[in-house]
Amino acid sequence: MNFIFEATARIRQNCLDAIKDLSIEQLHCIPKGFNNNIIWQLGHLPVTQQILVYIRTNQPIRIPEGLLPLFRKGTSPKEWNKPADLKEISELMKITAEAVKTDYEKGLFKNYEEYQTSSGLILRNVEDALLYNYGHENLHYGNILAMKKLL
Repeated sequence: MNFIFEATARIRQNCLDAIKDLSIEQLHCIPKGFNNNIIWQLGHLPVTQQILVYIRTNQPIRIPEGLLPLFRKGTSPKEWNKPADLKEISELMKITAEAVKTDYEKGLFKNYEEYQTSSGLILRNVEDALLYNYGHENLHYGNILAMKKLL
């Protein structure tokens, strides 16, 4: 599992590195053909991790609950009342990547509530969820890179 934790932290850092030269306007721009923007992609990473790992094991989440309705699957920044805070999201990306490793090592994720993903896979335990989440984060990294080219 150490590889998954290291790889997740790395992909999140890659995401942050990819956007470091973008303006707030660019981060919030929804490119033609997309339902969301780069900052949504970033916020979606820790939110999805918290849903797949913490909520499905009945553990308290490590992000503000108010972020769930903004960044969970099926949401769009078109519905937001105000722009997302890049600093907060960047910090949460780092904090949650570290916390999930620590909490896993503490054995907090024992009773996993099975979940069928939109791709049809059934996550039966936290290890399945962590592996699936890593692949999911790579998908969104690719989305960030694609969106960046359209700006």
